[in-house]
Amino acid sequence: MKLSKHRWSCLLWIAVCFSSPAPGQADTTLEDREWRQVTSENFRIKSVLSEERTSELLRHLEIMRSSLGGAIGTGYESDVHTVILAVDNHDDYVSIGAPAYSAGFFFSDLRENAILIEDNNKATGVQVILHEYAHFLNKQSGRIRYPRWYEEGNAEYLSHSRVRAQAFEFGLAPDNHLAALSFSSWLPLRQTLELTDVSALDETDGALFYAQAWLLVHYLRSLPGADNAMPGMLQEYARLVSTGTLPAPAFEQSFGLQIDVLEDTLLRYFLDREFVSRRVPANTAMPGFVVRSRKLTRTEAQLALAQMALRFENIYGAEQWFGDVLADDSLRAYGEAGLGRVLGFRGDVDGANEHFDTAIKLVAWDFNIWMDYAQYWAQRIATAYDAQSREEYASRLIQSLESALTISDATPELNSLMGFAYLAKGSDIPGAIDYLEAAANSAPHDQASRLLLANAYLYVARYSDAINVAESVLLFEHEPNEITDAAHDVIVSAQQKQVR
Repeated sequence: MKLSKHRWSCLLWIAVCFSSPAPGQADTTLEDREWRQVTSENFRIKSVLSEERTSELLRHLEIMRSSLGGAIGTGYESDVHTVILAVDNHDDYVSIGAPAYSAGFFFSDLRENAILIEDNNKATGVQVILHEYAHFLNKQSGRIRYPRWYEEGNAEYLSHSRVRAQAFEFGLAPDNHLAALSFSSWLPLRQTLELTDVSALDETDGALFYAQAWLLVHYLRSLPGADNAMPGMLQEYARLVSTGTLPAPAFEQSFGLQIDVLEDTLLRYFLDREFVSRRVPANTAMPGFVVRSRKLTRTEAQLALAQMALRFENIYGAEQWFGDVLADDSLRAYGEAGLGRVLGFRGDVDGANEHFDTAIKLVAWDFNIWMDYAQYWAQRIATAYDAQSREEYASRLIQSLESALTISDATPELNSLMGFAYLAKGSDIPGAIDYLEAAANSAPHDQASRLLLANAYLYVARYSDAINVAESVLLFEHEPNEITDAAHDVIVSAQQKQVR
């Protein structure tokens, strides 16, 4: 159940596209590189970079995390851990599954956050990793989905930073954005505000979009009282768009700015070049900053690569790496479970079951293997053609989750899947509601659980609750897609039943 999918950034669009392999790496496969896992208090990075460079990335991440908790009106806390892979070669980065036009990629679901970055002499790893982590900070800061211009512009605003004595300074003016704005014809502001798919742009317009989004956020953040006013303005924007208002008039109404006037204002703001950065207190000496480092075996590196490839739905690459993991008895169970997921994607039911059965026989006490198995059964429920099959698969899903509960306490992912299973069986809707309410409360950005919850309320005639939850889904998923269609269906059905 991937809830935040394929969130990417073209941080150094042109430079990355023309980056070349690192010296001496052309004949060495990615899994044969020297891999190292470096862990700090809140993050871990599996990396082909040097230990010193990897530790530096971690230090910047820890400073950013500790510094921005009380800054610019945000609250960034989450029990979901973040795993990061770092490579130094663009071909390797793409081979894992990342888009060629990016330098970093962020995933988030109910189990973990995952970041893949490229750090070489043309892609600045610190800025890339902070940009990707800023997407997580954006996600944690409110119960709305931000428009693309704000999502990317704010990530650029936060990540272009430096560490100074006792301060984390952000909001710096990046040279690549200044160059793009200086030497190219700007995109119309309305286009910037309405754009949702940056991958459809060519290289020049893609670089311009990021530059203009950064400039717009920088300007809005420079206005008096912006820290206090911005969350409410974004909330109002999301509300307007969720009720059908187009992005441009929604922006004008929520921010109180006329687009035609703002276009000229932004040009003047850029030409004045008086970009004021922000500084928040930070213990940059970080006396408690300690990293633990160890070399990874070849098989451990292959497992990490397989898991990341699967996030990108790079099925072929994942299958190859998971298959190689089977040769290591200590990790074979994770290779078997991974192949079960791969074959599940392909619809090979017998093959997937065989691999999962083997994985569980090898390591029956691993929570994540049971959760992978549960996700497999949830996938089968979603693709089942008849009620009898759905009920059978739901029972298998519940059994997998109950086994997971013997190992660890319930997580948002487990609560969401348990609620889904109860709904599929149709025998305990109040129980499904309890699980889904727990999932929604602990993961406010999770729209799948909320949509299931809205349907459960509808099933037991709690029509007002169904409408409220469905409307909250639209506030987050305000751009048309399958989720918004389903939320609208719940609202219409509940309203019709209310008047009967």
